[in-house]
Amino acid sequence: MILANQGRSHSMPQLLPSLLSASKNPWTLNRVWAICLAYFLLATTCWAQTPQKHFHSGSLGEGKPWQTEWYEYDSGIDGPTVMVLGGVHGNEPAGSRAAMEIKNWPIENGKLIVIPQANKLGLRANTRWIPEFRNDRKRKNLNRNFPRQSDPTTQTELAAALWDFIRKRKPDWFFDLHEGYDFHRLNPKSVGSSVIAFPEQSALATKLAAVANQHIAEDRRFTVLSESGPVDGSLARACKEQLGAKSFILETTFKAQPISQRTRQHRAMVATALQVIGVTQQDWSQQFSRPSRKYDNTIRVGAFDASGANATKVFQVLDSDSGIEGFHVGPEDLSENVLQQFDVLLFPGGSGSKQGKAIGAERRELIRQFTNQGGGVIGICAGAYLCTSHYNWSLHLMNAKVYNEMVEIPGKGKKSMWYRGGPTEVMVEMSAEASTMLGLSGQHSIRYQNGPIISRGTSKTAPDYEVCARFRSENFLYEAQKGTMRDQPAILKATFGQGEVIAISPHFESSKGKESVVLNAIKRVASHAP
Repeated sequence: MILANQGRSHSMPQLLPSLLSASKNPWTLNRVWAICLAYFLLATTCWAQTPQKHFHSGSLGEGKPWQTEWYEYDSGIDGPTVMVLGGVHGNEPAGSRAAMEIKNWPIENGKLIVIPQANKLGLRANTRWIPEFRNDRKRKNLNRNFPRQSDPTTQTELAAALWDFIRKRKPDWFFDLHEGYDFHRLNPKSVGSSVIAFPEQSALATKLAAVANQHIAEDRRFTVLSESGPVDGSLARACKEQLGAKSFILETTFKAQPISQRTRQHRAMVATALQVIGVTQQDWSQQFSRPSRKYDNTIRVGAFDASGANATKVFQVLDSDSGIEGFHVGPEDLSENVLQQFDVLLFPGGSGSKQGKAIGAERRELIRQFTNQGGGVIGICAGAYLCTSHYNWSLHLMNAKVYNEMVEIPGKGKKSMWYRGGPTEVMVEMSAEASTMLGLSGQHSIRYQNGPIISRGTSKTAPDYEVCARFRSENFLYEAQKGTMRDQPAILKATFGQGEVIAISPHFESSKGKESVVLNAIKRVASHAP
């Protein structure tokens, strides 16, 4: 309740003390209490009429090996119930990753229910099948386990739990996120890059395909397959035939495309569908984490996933810590709005030059702004090259140069000294500070594959670094490299504005028992995040 007073607005709690202090007689005091009562009744009525939004979560198969989580966002306003499912096939990770992001979207009408990891054991094993039934032709494929018109039963305990949950929720709309092994336009045997729908939903299917087709080559564009709908025995078909839901299967393609691109396609299609259905009023396709993080201590890590980046091992480590949530981030995702959703950016192994060039000059500046404002950055191997100030494609987050001289090698010509051969093990010794900061002390054998050999740079703008660990052995391919690696920095730390940067040359994430160094590095730089 707002009371007008000499042209200014005051809330009742602000105005009450002055009213009470101004009371000179019982009549005035009675007026004060009357105003208070009116305010209370009006506030109570407004609260009762305001939609109460609720976010619920729970598990299916509590205590079972295949136990999996579900999430429900109830807008508090009558509207359609939309269900999104991911991870039915364990070798199709983009659908599951996208669903993990979609579960964080707020809605304005109806309900949004998400099951991101329907076949959790299959996802862990990276297998299409239900691992328990991998040799059982009838039951191994979860997406053939659901009721058919000819047989209304489910084929496995997991399918029965999923179907019972879905049947009770009675979705009006159902979207199952999958991936194909090839592009349907190039290989009709695969349904990759397609929207599978029943004939009566072909108009919406066409819209979803159109939004997924942005910025991709003609021969990789999405196709609408709506002649007969999803296959018999699939969950999408069961939802249509048994529950009357409008059902779709959205298929991206895992061939020659990074997960970040495939999850982006899934998010774009689902975001468009939610707007058309009327569940949301804005495009949430660039929302990775929940908009409100007031009471959430989870660390959000955006791991770069594009040309020159190999984050497979990194995500295995990230997924092992329940306090860290990892997201695949491509160059197209590196906007100011998206970066604000993360506490840490991580650049993995692969090729530093390819990563830097894929990011581009404008986005590299956005990353520096993110760090300057308190965001954390982790660079591993190729990502450590990226953190230096050595190349024009570097992020220039620390004053560091790389040993990459061109040397004439007898019988081989000129060779760049950054390349030291295939993967090997090298000894790394942690500093006293690193022992506390990263949870590892002393010397250890760590996997190494051409990570940068770093020394002080000549940048006048990038900050100096501190050495947290040093190489105590070396790997070399040519005689000219001998003696250039031993005792040089293996882990470096720098403060950039309000943020912190840690560059790691070797691969702790690929060294058994030493993976926690990466997790502790993330937690360290995340402590500076706003």
